[in-house]
Amino acid sequence: MISVEAFSELLAVLYSAPLHPEQWTRFLDLLCEYTASRGGFLICADSRLGTAVVAQGSGMVLQPAAVDAYRDAYAPKDPYRMPMLRTGKTGVLDCEPLVPTDELVKSDFYRDIIAPAGLRFPSLMLLTCTVRRLEGISFWRTEDEGPMGAEYTHFLKLLFPHIQSALNIRQALGIAWQRASDAEAMVDASTTPTFLLSGEGEILHANQAAHKLLREGDGLLSRQGFLVASKSGMRKPLQDLLQDMHLEVGTFTGFHPAKPLSLERISGRRPLQLLASPIPKRGNYGVLLLATDPEKPVVLRDDVLQEHYRFTPAETEVANGLLTGYSLEEIAVLRKVKIGTVRDQVKSILAKTGTGRQSELVKLLLSLPQLA
Repeated sequence: MISVEAFSELLAVLYSAPLHPEQWTRFLDLLCEYTASRGGFLICADSRLGTAVVAQGSGMVLQPAAVDAYRDAYAPKDPYRMPMLRTGKTGVLDCEPLVPTDELVKSDFYRDIIAPAGLRFPSLMLLTCTVRRLEGISFWRTEDEGPMGAEYTHFLKLLFPHIQSALNIRQALGIAWQRASDAEAMVDASTTPTFLLSGEGEILHANQAAHKLLREGDGLLSRQGFLVASKSGMRKPLQDLLQDMHLEVGTFTGFHPAKPLSLERISGRRPLQLLASPIPKRGNYGVLLLATDPEKPVVLRDDVLQEHYRFTPAETEVANGLLTGYSLEEIAVLRKVKIGTVRDQVKSILAKTGTGRQSELVKLLLSLPQLA
């Protein structure tokens, strides 16, 4: 059994990982060592980032091409994925009832990804399982090492809540860092056309994507340093949006919800999607404005999605499931509804967004603006 000193070291590395991402690899190295596992993989999927192998233990590392292949082609066909979702439980899972070994070795996933690495027996720890997030660690042992023993499984169960806490800290710190970052640095780092404005529409700062949008002149223009709509009929709606967001010094009493606006364009192309939110600037509260074309990929918040397309809460969950990379059957399992219900909701979503197929829908949703 692991010593108190070793367990303390493991926790120290784990809780430093949210601040130092490279520590996730160190954590998995130690975890594989203490469980006598040849390999370990921390896999995360969510509606914003897709599927990623966040870290892998260095005892038997998959080559980058194999990691990419898993993420892009094999993750949706992972034989453990649907059985895990059906359990509806998080924790250390018994793999044999989920997928018998004789079935596992027949799968493309095993033949193309696992077998070449010399691995055979898996153990699974499912950390988060929702429509929006799927996080877990898989441990693999060789034919000679055999399945993981009860002693190691008990150890993982003791460690389980600590790993969940570290992942929650990682998510919370990511949000905190984004909010605490300098506004102009955030704007410049974004690939979305983004403006910092006064309440009257004066352009205080804009990133490269925003300047490119202004040069195109299809939707937004800069006139004497002020942002205006290129189509005359949209100038007042844009002005009203900015004034609604503008708050005088001393009257700001909390974070107000961002407001969207579909800005029609002279060219007749699909409207620019604007999202405005109040933000402090040089002692006053100005406006943060994101302006995106439906062809450019960003992610959006639920309230924006519901405002733009009048999605119901259930449809919003289904849309996020599609963005996470789940199939319709997997979404039905996670939401505990019939597959026919999910199909009907997808049909409604397609109708509301004017899209014809799921791939087109996902492309459209990834093009809308987002605020943290």
